[in-house]
Amino acid sequence: MSDESNSHILGVVERLSKQYISNIADLSTSELEQPSRCHLWAVKDVVSHLVGINGFVQNSLSRSLEGDGMPAEGMPNPGTGNARSMSDGIANRAIQLSETALSSRTQMIDISERMEFELIETFRNVPSDKWDIPAYHPMNTLSPRLLLLLKLFELSLHAWDIFNALDKDHQVDSEAAELLLEVWKSPEINVWFFTPDIEQVDPVVLDVEFDSNKGLRLASWSGTLDIVDRPSTPSDSATVLKVSPELFSLLITARANLDTNISAGNVSILGDESTIQWFHTWFKGS
Repeated sequence: MSDESNSHILGVVERLSKQYISNIADLSTSELEQPSRCHLWAVKDVVSHLVGINGFVQNSLSRSLEGDGMPAEGMPNPGTGNARSMSDGIANRAIQLSETALSSRTQMIDISERMEFELIETFRNVPSDKWDIPAYHPMNTLSPRLLLLLKLFELSLHAWDIFNALDKDHQVDSEAAELLLEVWKSPEINVWFFTPDIEQVDPVVLDVEFDSNKGLRLASWSGTLDIVDRPSTPSDSATVLKVSPELFSLLITARANLDTNISAGNVSILGDESTIQWFHTWFKGS
């Protein structure tokens, strides 16, 4: 990605961050206690999780810029963690944080605002020649650029978890959904939410077509997954899902069910419908 692309992503993150802080500041204590779209998490737990995410990314980014892309003491090696294996620990920390250090509504909002601001300032001050240096994450060795995309992923999807639970008309931001296509295609990041199936021996190819004429190709075999841009002249034999980028971001993170949305007419499918069974196998939540 170019410096211009990095600046564009950062601009979207900053806009979403300001909107997020403004929106959580309007939440009442009773709304913070309401169930979110994250299974067994209250709204306040998701807010606390985002505080924890910001702290982790701030630490990883700062260490990276100082020339240290290795895990801090006590952290797992890069490439050893994914959403499913770490979900229980992540959930426990978020709930514990919301019940202890962030138990006060005012404190939760104030700390959220401060950490959002500080992280964005750190990203804003990344030198142009430092965007591709090693940065630590349990999922993989990333980079400041990939940490920025990860921040976009966490903020846009968890904001949906909060606000769609309170207002069913709340949708994933459309500009963020377009940028998240880079997240889905990143082999360093998509291992976080991809669940391999070692029993799948034969290759499976599933194409995704968006309204913007952009598209993705999901190709999997022997427990691996490649997500790339859909070829400009795709094979007529490929199974194709036609869906919006906003809804796709919910489907690939198992926040929405593919079969349900096909039945509701939100997703159309062309070709061999049996192929879509693999989508549920690959993507079980993050």
